[in-house]
Amino acid sequence: MCDELGMDSCKLCEKLPPKQNGICEKCMSELGIIEMPPPRRRAAPCVKCSGVKFVRVIPREYTVLPVGDANFSEIAPMTLTQKPKLSSKFFGKGKSVGAPRVLEGDGLLETYTCLQCGYVEWYVENPAEIPIGPEFMSDIVDYLSDAPYR
Repeated sequence: MCDELGMDSCKLCEKLPPKQNGICEKCMSELGIIEMPPPRRRAAPCVKCSGVKFVRVIPREYTVLPVGDANFSEIAPMTLTQKPKLSSKFFGKGKSVGAPRVLEGDGLLETYTCLQCGYVEWYVENPAEIPIGPEFMSDIVDYLSDAPYR
C-alpha cells in the first residue's frame, strides 16, 4: 500500500510507512529509538589526536519490565537519572515506591567517538534541568564555592 502511494516502507520491518528518519513509529518504540536532537558538541577537532570526524551516538539502556507473571523488554535512550515510580497506597497513608522506568529519565546522553583515535566524549542534553537529590542519586559539586573539597 505504501509503495502504491509513492511512500517508502520502514527500513527495518519493511511494512509500515516510515517517519522522516526512515523508521516507523512501531519499530522506534520497540527498539527505543528517538529522533536525534541537535548535536551538543561544538565543532572542534578531537582533544586527543586532532581528528575531525566523529560518530555521534545516543546510547540506549536495555532492561526488563516485570508485568504480573511475565517479563517484557524495555529499551530507551540512556539518561543520567530516572524519577522514582510513586503511587498512592490503597489502604493507609503514604506512597508506594517502585523501580524507575528507563523511559522516564532525565538528562539524555549522547556520545561522540573520534574515528581517528577512538576517544569518546559524553554530553548531556539540558544539564540545568537534571533533578538534584538523593532520590535521583545526584548532587551539586561546586569547585568555585568556599566549601572545602570533598
